[in-house]
Amino acid sequence: MMKLLKYDLRRNANLLLAVCAVLILCELAVILSPAMLEVKIAVIIVANLAAAVIFMINNLRVFDYNIKSVSRRLLPVNTLSYVWASLVYGILNTLALIVIGGGAGLYFFRRYDMLILGNAIQLPAYVWLGLALEAVFTTVYGFLLFYVVIALARSITKKGAFWVGLLLFLVLSAAVDWLENLLFSEDSTQPFNLVTFHYENSTGVIASDPLTAAEGWRWFGSFGFELLLSIAFLFVIKWCVEKRIEAR
Repeated sequence: MMKLLKYDLRRNANLLLAVCAVLILCELAVILSPAMLEVKIAVIIVANLAAAVIFMINNLRVFDYNIKSVSRRLLPVNTLSYVWASLVYGILNTLALIVIGGGAGLYFFRRYDMLILGNAIQLPAYVWLGLALEAVFTTVYGFLLFYVVIALARSITKKGAFWVGLLLFLVLSAAVDWLENLLFSEDSTQPFNLVTFHYENSTGVIASDPLTAAEGWRWFGSFGFELLLSIAFLFVIKWCVEKRIEAR
Protein backbone atom coordinates (compact mmCIF):
# COMPACT_ATOMS: atom_id res chain seq x y z
CA MET A 1 0.00 0.00 0.00
CA MET A 2 2.77 2.45 0.93
CA LYS A 3 4.56 1.94 -2.40
CA LEU A 4 1.31 2.58 -4.26
CA LEU A 5 0.62 5.66 -2.14
CA LYS A 6 4.10 7.05 -2.77
CA TYR A 7 3.66 6.43 -6.48
CA ASP A 8 0.32 8.28 -6.51
CA LEU A 9 1.78 11.21 -4.57
CA ARG A 10 4.78 11.50 -6.90
CA ARG A 11 2.61 11.22 -9.99
CA ASN A 12 0.26 13.98 -8.83
CA ALA A 13 2.70 16.14 -6.86
CA ASN A 14 2.66 19.01 -9.37
CA LEU A 15 -1.13 19.30 -9.30
CA LEU A 16 -1.38 19.01 -5.50
CA LEU A 17 1.35 21.56 -4.83
CA ALA A 18 -0.01 23.95 -7.45
CA VAL A 19 -3.53 23.89 -6.00
CA CYS A 20 -2.23 24.42 -2.45
CA ALA A 21 0.05 27.27 -3.55
CA VAL A 22 -2.70 29.01 -5.52
CA LEU A 23 -5.12 28.61 -2.60
CA ILE A 24 -2.63 30.09 -0.11
CA LEU A 25 -1.84 33.02 -2.43
CA CYS A 26 -5.54 33.60 -3.00
CA GLU A 27 -6.23 33.67 0.73
CA LEU A 28 -3.34 36.06 1.38
CA ALA A 29 -4.47 38.36 -1.42
CA VAL A 30 -8.02 38.39 -0.10
CA ILE A 31 -6.91 39.00 3.50
CA LEU A 32 -4.69 41.93 2.47
CA SER A 33 -7.29 43.42 0.12
CA PRO A 34 -9.45 46.40 1.18
CA ALA A 35 -12.68 44.53 0.39
CA MET A 36 -15.50 44.22 2.90
CA LEU A 37 -15.37 41.39 5.43
CA GLU A 38 -18.37 39.60 3.92
CA VAL A 39 -16.77 39.67 0.46
CA LYS A 40 -13.47 38.34 1.80
CA ILE A 41 -15.14 35.44 3.59
CA ALA A 42 -17.27 34.58 0.54
CA VAL A 43 -14.25 34.56 -1.80
CA ILE A 44 -12.21 32.37 0.56
CA ILE A 45 -15.10 29.91 0.97
CA VAL A 46 -15.52 29.67 -2.82
CA ALA A 47 -11.75 29.21 -3.30
CA ASN A 48 -11.61 26.41 -0.71
CA LEU A 49 -14.66 24.69 -2.22
CA ALA A 50 -13.06 24.86 -5.68
CA ALA A 51 -9.83 23.35 -4.30
CA ALA A 52 -11.84 20.63 -2.54
CA VAL A 53 -13.62 19.74 -5.79
CA ILE A 54 -10.31 19.56 -7.67
CA PHE A 55 -8.78 17.33 -5.00
CA MET A 56 -11.86 15.11 -4.90
CA ILE A 57 -11.91 14.62 -8.67
CA ASN A 58 -8.18 13.94 -8.64
CA ASN A 59 -8.59 11.33 -5.90
CA LEU A 60 -11.33 9.53 -7.81
CA ARG A 61 -9.21 9.61 -10.98
CA VAL A 62 -6.30 8.10 -9.03
CA PHE A 63 -8.46 5.23 -7.79
CA ASP A 64 -9.97 4.73 -11.24
CA TYR A 65 -6.53 4.70 -12.89
CA ASN A 66 -5.16 2.18 -10.39
CA ILE A 67 -7.97 -0.35 -10.74
CA LYS A 68 -7.96 0.01 -14.55
CA SER A 69 -4.24 -0.79 -14.65
CA VAL A 70 -4.42 -3.72 -12.25
CA SER A 71 -4.06 -6.30 -15.03
CA ARG A 72 -1.02 -4.50 -16.48
CA ARG A 73 1.04 -4.31 -13.28
CA LEU A 74 4.23 -6.37 -13.28
CA LEU A 75 4.20 -6.82 -9.52
CA PRO A 76 1.10 -8.23 -7.79
CA VAL A 77 -0.71 -5.79 -5.50
CA ASN A 78 -3.28 -6.78 -2.91
CA THR A 79 -6.72 -5.74 -4.13
CA LEU A 80 -7.65 -3.75 -1.04
CA SER A 81 -4.32 -1.91 -1.25
CA TYR A 82 -5.90 0.15 -4.03
CA VAL A 83 -8.60 1.19 -1.59
CA TRP A 84 -6.28 1.93 1.35
CA ALA A 85 -3.79 3.85 -0.79
CA SER A 86 -6.49 5.98 -2.39
CA LEU A 87 -8.20 6.48 0.96
CA VAL A 88 -5.01 7.68 2.68
CA TYR A 89 -4.24 9.82 -0.37
CA GLY A 90 -7.66 11.47 -0.14
CA ILE A 91 -7.41 11.99 3.63
CA LEU A 92 -3.98 13.64 3.27
CA ASN A 93 -5.39 15.99 0.65
CA THR A 94 -8.35 16.76 2.89
CA LEU A 95 -6.06 17.51 5.84
CA ALA A 96 -4.03 19.89 3.67
CA LEU A 97 -7.19 21.80 2.76
CA ILE A 98 -8.33 21.85 6.40
CA VAL A 99 -5.00 23.33 7.51
CA ILE A 100 -4.98 25.99 4.77
CA GLY A 101 -8.66 26.87 5.14
CA GLY A 102 -8.48 26.66 8.94
CA GLY A 103 -5.62 29.15 9.00
CA ALA A 104 -7.72 31.72 7.14
CA GLY A 105 -10.74 30.99 9.32
CA LEU A 106 -8.69 31.40 12.49
CA TYR A 107 -7.40 34.75 11.23
CA PHE A 108 -10.90 36.10 10.65
CA PHE A 109 -12.21 34.82 13.98
CA ARG A 110 -9.28 36.32 15.90
CA ARG A 111 -9.43 39.57 13.99
CA TYR A 112 -13.14 40.25 13.89
CA ASP A 113 -14.94 38.12 16.47
CA MET A 114 -12.95 36.82 19.41
CA LEU A 115 -16.17 36.04 21.31
CA ILE A 116 -17.25 33.25 18.96
CA LEU A 117 -13.75 31.76 18.91
CA GLY A 118 -13.52 31.90 22.69
CA ASN A 119 -16.89 30.20 23.14
CA ALA A 120 -15.98 27.51 20.62
CA ILE A 121 -12.71 26.75 22.43
CA GLN A 122 -14.60 26.42 25.72
CA LEU A 123 -16.87 23.69 24.37
CA PRO A 124 -16.49 20.42 26.33
CA ALA A 125 -13.80 17.97 25.21
CA TYR A 126 -16.39 15.31 24.34
CA VAL A 127 -18.01 17.75 21.91
CA TRP A 128 -14.77 18.21 20.00
CA LEU A 129 -14.04 14.48 20.19
CA GLY A 130 -17.49 13.70 18.78
CA LEU A 131 -17.04 16.21 15.98
CA ALA A 132 -13.61 14.81 15.11
CA LEU A 133 -14.82 11.19 15.09
CA GLU A 134 -17.82 12.03 12.95
CA ALA A 135 -15.68 14.06 10.54
CA VAL A 136 -13.24 11.16 10.08
CA PHE A 137 -15.93 8.53 9.64
CA THR A 138 -18.00 10.71 7.30
CA THR A 139 -14.91 11.31 5.15
CA VAL A 140 -14.00 7.61 4.98
CA TYR A 141 -17.59 6.55 4.29
CA GLY A 142 -17.92 9.16 1.54
CA PHE A 143 -14.74 8.03 -0.19
CA LEU A 144 -15.77 4.36 -0.01
CA LEU A 145 -19.16 5.19 -1.51
CA PHE A 146 -17.47 6.81 -4.51
CA TYR A 147 -14.94 3.97 -4.81
CA VAL A 148 -17.60 1.27 -4.91
CA VAL A 149 -19.49 3.20 -7.59
CA ILE A 150 -16.34 3.48 -9.71
CA ALA A 151 -15.52 -0.22 -9.26
CA LEU A 152 -19.06 -1.25 -10.21
CA ALA A 153 -19.11 1.04 -13.24
CA ARG A 154 -15.74 -0.26 -14.46
CA SER A 155 -16.86 -3.87 -13.99
CA ILE A 156 -20.04 -3.26 -16.01
CA THR A 157 -18.66 -1.43 -19.02
CA LYS A 158 -15.49 -0.02 -20.55
CA LYS A 159 -17.13 2.77 -22.53
CA GLY A 160 -19.49 5.23 -20.93
CA ALA A 161 -18.32 4.31 -17.43
CA PHE A 162 -18.80 7.91 -16.26
CA TRP A 163 -22.51 7.94 -17.06
CA VAL A 164 -23.02 4.45 -15.67
CA GLY A 165 -21.20 5.50 -12.52
CA LEU A 166 -23.28 8.67 -12.22
CA LEU A 167 -26.48 6.66 -12.50
CA LEU A 168 -25.21 4.11 -9.96
CA PHE A 169 -24.24 6.89 -7.55
CA LEU A 170 -27.66 8.55 -7.73
CA VAL A 171 -29.50 5.25 -7.28
CA LEU A 172 -27.22 3.95 -4.50
CA SER A 173 -27.13 7.18 -2.51
CA ALA A 174 -30.91 7.60 -2.80
CA ALA A 175 -31.52 3.99 -1.73
CA VAL A 176 -29.16 4.26 1.27
CA ASP A 177 -30.68 7.56 2.35
CA TRP A 178 -34.23 6.19 2.06
CA LEU A 179 -33.40 3.00 3.97
CA GLU A 180 -31.53 4.84 6.72
CA ASN A 181 -34.38 7.31 7.08
CA LEU A 182 -36.85 4.44 7.25
CA LEU A 183 -34.92 2.49 9.87
CA PHE A 184 -33.46 5.21 12.06
CA SER A 185 -35.08 8.50 11.03
CA GLU A 186 -31.60 9.73 10.16
CA ASP A 187 -30.43 11.49 7.00
CA SER A 188 -27.28 9.78 5.72
CA THR A 189 -26.27 12.95 3.86
CA GLN A 190 -26.31 15.04 7.04
CA PRO A 191 -23.00 15.05 8.96
CA PHE A 192 -22.48 15.67 12.65
CA ASN A 193 -25.56 14.03 14.12
CA LEU A 194 -23.80 12.96 17.31
CA VAL A 195 -22.99 16.50 18.43
CA THR A 196 -24.97 19.58 17.52
CA PHE A 197 -24.51 23.13 18.72
CA HIS A 198 -26.11 26.50 18.02
CA TYR A 199 -25.28 30.15 18.29
CA GLU A 200 -27.52 32.14 20.61
CA ASN A 201 -27.95 35.63 19.21
CA SER A 202 -29.23 37.08 22.47
CA THR A 203 -26.19 36.08 24.53
CA GLY A 204 -23.58 35.57 21.82
CA VAL A 205 -22.75 32.12 23.16
CA ILE A 206 -22.12 28.89 21.24
CA ALA A 207 -23.91 26.11 23.10
CA SER A 208 -23.91 22.37 22.47
CA ASP A 209 -27.17 20.47 22.45
CA PRO A 210 -27.04 17.24 24.51
CA LEU A 211 -28.38 14.10 22.89
CA THR A 212 -31.51 12.54 24.28
CA ALA A 213 -31.59 8.77 24.84
CA ALA A 214 -33.77 8.26 21.76
CA GLU A 215 -31.49 10.39 19.58
CA GLY A 216 -28.46 8.53 20.91
CA TRP A 217 -29.88 5.12 20.01
CA ARG A 218 -30.87 6.38 16.56
CA TRP A 219 -27.37 7.72 16.01
CA PHE A 220 -25.71 4.47 17.10
CA GLY A 221 -28.06 2.50 14.85
CA SER A 222 -27.29 4.77 11.91
CA PHE A 223 -23.56 4.60 12.64
CA GLY A 224 -23.65 0.78 12.79
CA PHE A 225 -25.62 0.67 9.55
CA GLU A 226 -23.09 2.86 7.72
CA LEU A 227 -20.22 0.88 9.22
CA LEU A 228 -21.69 -2.36 7.87
CA LEU A 229 -22.21 -0.64 4.52
CA SER A 230 -18.56 0.42 4.48
CA ILE A 231 -17.47 -3.19 5.06
CA ALA A 232 -19.85 -4.34 2.32
CA PHE A 233 -18.40 -1.70 -0.02
CA LEU A 234 -14.92 -3.16 0.55
CA PHE A 235 -16.10 -6.68 -0.36
CA VAL A 236 -17.88 -5.38 -3.47
CA ILE A 237 -14.78 -3.46 -4.59
CA LYS A 238 -12.60 -6.52 -4.01
CA TRP A 239 -14.99 -8.70 -6.05
CA CYS A 240 -15.24 -6.18 -8.89
CA VAL A 241 -11.49 -5.77 -9.21
CA GLU A 242 -10.61 -9.47 -8.92
CA LYS A 243 -13.46 -11.05 -10.88
CA ARG A 244 -14.29 -8.45 -13.48
CA ILE A 245 -11.67 -5.75 -14.00
CA GLU A 246 -8.51 -7.81 -13.45
CA ALA A 247 -9.76 -10.51 -15.83
CA ARG A 248 -9.89 -8.10 -18.78
